Amino acid sequence: MKTIKTNRKHQVLITGASTGIGYASAIYLDKIGYRVFAGVRTESDAQKLKENGSENLNPVLLDVCNPESINTTCDLISKQLGSDTFSLVNNAGLSLNGPLEILPMDDIRKLLNVNVLGLLSVIQKYLPLIRKNKGRLVNISSGHGLLAIPDKSVYAASKFAVQAISDSLRVELKPFEVSVSNVIVGKVNTSVLGKIENDRRKMLEGANPEVVREYTQLIEYFDKEVKNIPGIEALEVAKIIGDALNNRKPKAQYLIGPGAKKMKVLAGFPRKMRDKMLFNAIYKNKKCNNSAEM
Repeated sequence: MKTIKTNRKHQVLITGASTGIGYASAIYLDKIGYRVFAGVRTESDAQKLKENGSENLNPVLLDVCNPESINTTCDLISKQLGSDTFSLVNNAGLSLNGPLEILPMDDIRKLLNVNVLGLLSVIQKYLPLIRKNKGRLVNISSGHGLLAIPDKSVYAASKFAVQAISDSLRVELKPFEVSVSNVIVGKVNTSVLGKIENDRRKMLEGANPEVVREYTQLIEYFDKEVKNIPGIEALEVAKIIGDALNNRKPKAQYLIGPGAKKMKVLAGFPRKMRDKMLFNAIYKNKKCNNSAEM
């Protein structure tokens, strides 16, 4: 995709801009002419953005799970806005993978708090600013928001929620000429991927060994599957976000990356066929009970 150029005055808040997609998007949107408010968790992350951006790139401390943080940041931003368009990119999110039986409940609550409740809290707080100047709302999702597969039950639940929120708000906000886009992303080659892999390894090491052994085949399959999926660069996603914010007719849904596109295709298969395909791929040496309803 070609780099977008914009001469219009746009302002945007990006949550989760410390690393990965959020960081790349903050730098890219700043480069093409946006005034960017980049939500970060630490002063060191803010400093890194300042060093690599222009004077129009403004890091702000934002914890999407902390109402006080959301309110403080919103007050700060609203005081700096004029009559220019203001949009929101919801990028902040966590990943949690593994068989449900071994996932710590505290980690499940944390993920749902960030990926769903945090997203809803930020949208709700900023909607008056978005409506006022007919801004746009862009939610970052995943192929797991199109198709829930084994090993990803909790993460998929959160991304299905993001898809549902986007679908609902797209019509709810149409009278105000506020567009809502869902950007569905596959595997991205960033440091975040390494953190996800490390967190998964630590979780497995801390789980009951006997239970982990029961799921060995499934765990090994998805560890291998993730490594084999081609990744994309965060800048590619940033450019898609730029299109969703700047295109005269933004899409309701953007797919980017082989992984996301594969999930879209699989989601279109009949359920029983899809379940059988997944089962046979994971458990090659086991027979599926065809009499069971899958």
